[in-house]
Amino acid sequence: MAIQRLHALGLALGPVLFALSPIFWTDGHYGIAGGILIAVSMVPWVYGLIGEYERLRRPLPVVAGLWLLLLLVGMFGSIAFGLQGFFEGVFGVTHRAALNAFEDYPPISVVLLVAGPIFPLAIGVLGILYWFTDSAPRWASILLCIAAVAFPLARVVRLEWVAIVADVIMVVAFWYLAWIRWRRAGRMFDEIRVASHE
Repeated sequence: MAIQRLHALGLALGPVLFALSPIFWTDGHYGIAGGILIAVSMVPWVYGLIGEYERLRRPLPVVAGLWLLLLLVGMFGSIAFGLQGFFEGVFGVTHRAALNAFEDYPPISVVLLVAGPIFPLAIGVLGILYWFTDSAPRWASILLCIAAVAFPLARVVRLEWVAIVADVIMVVAFWYLAWIRWRRAGRMFDEIRVASHE
């Protein structure tokens, strides 16, 4: 039960840390604080999502396994972009100069460009999987799909308010899921405790 509650905490904490990152944008770029928040947020968030993988693995073992792979690649891309913003800030490099520097390393550029959008794609796929397995309320599935589209769009247009709205949608959906998972873990603990006294 303790691990399930830790998964629930990860689902709640990760999106909140991520949602704080646009507050620190400078001219539409992450900077030091925003970049670190993105990179750090992936650890609890993905830990919580691994708990969701365990839940989806029962009804959809192959699909859930492929989704987990997609999620891990997306985590790599998100951490990479967060650290890019961090190092741009630390070394005082403009975003344009950083992108131009990537031209000297084409294979790395392709990996980052491909991995970057995969995390929101994994969130969208999660919403679809929830819909078909009834593992979450339909409205939460819809919110995750909306957030999966709004999340990369906000980063492309570099508008802080769009990013904040997209992140708030994500936080609402994941906080509700975290609350459900937390309560379910508590009920399981109570049932085990009652059974052990019988």
